Amino acid sequence: MIGLFKKYVFYIILLLSALIFHSCKTDEFKFNEITIKEDFGVRIITPVFSGKDKQGHALEFRDFIHDWKKTYFTYPSDSLTVLKYSDGNYKTIPTRLIFDPSVIIDSLEFLIQGYYGLKDAELIFIVTNGCPFPLNLELQFINLTANIVGPPINPSPFPEADFSKIPAEPFNVKYAVPLDSLQTQSFLNSKKLRLTAWYNQTNFINQNDTISAHYPIDLSIVLIGTVQIKNEEDTP
Repeated sequence: MIGLFKKYVFYIILLLSALIFHSCKTDEFKFNEITIKEDFGVRIITPVFSGKDKQGHALEFRDFIHDWKKTYFTYPSDSLTVLKYSDGNYKTIPTRLIFDPSVIIDSLEFLIQGYYGLKDAELIFIVTNGCPFPLNLELQFINLTANIVGPPINPSPFPEADFSKIPAEPFNVKYAVPLDSLQTQSFLNSKKLRLTAWYNQTNFINQNDTISAHYPIDLSIVLIGTVQIKNEEDTP
């Protein structure tokens, strides 16, 4: 009988201890008192430009030639270049068009709502250039609501392919370009981007009057940054 009594006392003490412990833990973790540190941030990576045309095809040499689809009146004094197509057709254009700036306008889908901002942002340009000329790029973000074009972002030129080898060996390079505060704000406020591209001349143009229109150019642009709660002084 005494043993049974001691057994019941043991279980009662054990139950009371569990209740007291649970009460202490509940009191310790009050969810309404949880706060997020102001310096807390989440590192993100998001695509900016996919390097595809509207039909989803990879970009080629001709896609960065200014108005290459148009028919031009040429003068006897014009230097001419023939673009050779994979289907056997040809198109003759003034050589200068290859080295004039061309523009691509594309949509931009990125949204940060509420009291959040972006810091430590940088654009990563990844290019595999299979054409015989160095490629230059200039990126600007467009705020259509305010009709504002943001400050330019200019990576170094992307070197041409090595045509001393057969087949030619494309040149692959990756550039990281940190964004200043104005460029970052322009990115956050914009829904469109403008990509301006042009080629630098090399001796290849003097040695070849016929050039393939289909040299591959693999291009992608991504943004890396930290999404963070805005400071009170930064909040309008």
